[in-house]
This record gives sequence, C-alpha cells and structure tokens, in this order.
Amino acid sequence: MQTENGLALPTGPRREVRTHGRAVIAGAPVAYVAMLAAVIAGLSLVPFSVVLGTSGGTFPLSEALFALVGVVLGPGAGAVTVLVGRLIGIGLAPHTAGSGVLSACCAVIGPIASGTMCQRGRRWVAPWGICTLCYAAYIGRALTRDVSLRLALVTTAANWLALLLWVSPLRGVAVRWLRGPRLVAGLALITYIATNAVNIVSATIEYVRIGWPAQVWVVLAPLIPLERLGLTLVGTVIGAGVIRGLRQVNLVKAGEAGY
Repeated sequence: MQTENGLALPTGPRREVRTHGRAVIAGAPVAYVAMLAAVIAGLSLVPFSVVLGTSGGTFPLSEALFALVGVVLGPGAGAVTVLVGRLIGIGLAPHTAGSGVLSACCAVIGPIASGTMCQRGRRWVAPWGICTLCYAAYIGRALTRDVSLRLALVTTAANWLALLLWVSPLRGVAVRWLRGPRLVAGLALITYIATNAVNIVSATIEYVRIGWPAQVWVVLAPLIPLERLGLTLVGTVIGAGVIRGLRQVNLVKAGEAGY
C-alpha cells in the first residue's frame, strides 16, 4: 500500500470497465429491428388502396413507412426489417401482396433507397440505377404491346419524376433538411422517392408477369399520382412524429441512422 497525506492508496494493475456489446444487425440494435418489423407487419393488415392495377391487387399502408425505416435504421438494417415485416404481413394478409413473396422482395428497395440517400458518398447510385433499369424495362415492355409512349409517360409520371428528383441536387438538400429544422420537407421528399422506387420495381415485375391492356393504363393515369402522394403524406406525418420523438428521448441511434 502507498500512502499520500496519511491516507492509504490501493496499488495494483489498472482495471478497465467495459460494457458488453449489444446485438446489432447492420449497425442497428436487434430490439429496434424487431419492433419496427412488428409495426410493418401490423400495418400490412390495412390495405391502402383497393384499386391498383400495377400490383395485381392492393398494397398495404405499411408501404408508407418503408422510407422511415431506412432513415431510422439505415439501409442494411432497414431492408432486413421491411423484409421480415412484409413476410409476416403477407402471411397474415395475402390480399395486400399481388406478387406474394416477391412483394416482400420488392419492398426492400424502399428502405435501401431512403437509407443510402442519407449516407455519405454515392451509395445511392446503385439502387437508383436498379430502379432506372426497371423503369426502362417496364416502359419498353409496354411499348411492345398496345401502349403508346405518351400514355406510358403520363401514367408513370410520378415514377420518372421520382427518378429525376433522386439524381438531382434536391436529394442532398432533402437530407440537410431532414437533419435540420425543415424535417417535414426533407422527409416528404425522401419518402416520395422511396415509395416510388418500390412502385417501379413491383410494377415492372407484375407487368412482365401478367401485363394489362392500354385501357387499364388510362384508368391508372390519375390514380397512381394520388396514391403516391397519399403514401408520402401518411409516411411524412407519422415519420416526422417518430423522428422528433427519438430526438427528444435521446435513444441510442443506429449506426447508419440518417436523422
């Protein structure tokens, strides 16, 4: 024992106290992934639209939150969360999945799109390229049938507008807004792009698989923009509340969280 000013001081090797690492998936705590997957599964029971020819049936309300999951958990963990949630949701409510299990696979592009947009570098280029190729295949296939180029572009206006916004400087602006006081505006733009990404991939698969005549394209022309805007509105309202709540309670962020 050593003494200092008459007080005994313990001697010996210095000890370090370390906490055990928590279980994570792509940088996000497993608890977060499980909780949000349950939310996605639950909202899969609620159909958002009863008229949607581009998916062979309806699509669920949970699609509005795919972008939020990517922002909160990052692209990797977000993709796992949405995949698990949609697979459970499809089992519970198969009427919300026109392509069955393929619908769950298409859904993962949503959190990947939103999550990569919030990351440094150009990670967003790969999902944008995949969606652009799908869109080209979709329109190309339509032109070989009975759909004119004008009708195809009018009906899919929401899709190609999202692709242009995705590659434009507004993408970076939206991310800055998301992390600042203009949270609602930034989240709205990111949600719009991500929900259209899902629609592009799923519509391409469905059109190649079953196809639909030009008369259906005419009916869908005014409906698709309304549906995409509706999903964006729902996702933004819910997402803004969730992100503001997360900021207030100071929970541990996922490793690739974008907010």
